[in-house]
Amino acid sequence: MRTYYIFKINKYFAYIYKKWPYKMYKIIEELYYTKDYDMLVSYRYYKKFAVEFNKLAVNEYIYNLNKTNKNYYRDNNIHIINNDKYNKLTVNTTCMMLKTDDIYSVFLNDLNVYLDNIFICDFKNKDYFWLESLNKDRQKDLSLV
Repeated sequence: MRTYYIFKINKYFAYIYKKWPYKMYKIIEELYYTKDYDMLVSYRYYKKFAVEFNKLAVNEYIYNLNKTNKNYYRDNNIHIINNDKYNKLTVNTTCMMLKTDDIYSVFLNDLNVYLDNIFICDFKNKDYFWLESLNKDRQKDLSLV
């Protein structure tokens, strides 16, 4: 099971760090490991490079795309698809959290169509990527088949 933290990066930082995802990851990782007593400073730092999600709009978008799927379930800000692979997307204002067994979650495709400048981190496995680059790599792999 992997846990991905999903951030929407503002246009300025996205332009600068698109070619250097490791540096973007290190900025976000520093915030992830911040102590509780530094939370206010961390939030101010977060506001400089990230854009908050419109929870209502994102929740409705995800719901409308998946509501016909018999394996889809929604509970407020939590979206679950449980077929042969488990996918749970939690939508928060500051970031989204995706827990999945899947190599490529359907939620990632949904978000890539709807949002831009999405940066994804898995702190436990020290994995990170721009969502659009993952989709480009995935399309290359699919075209070779």
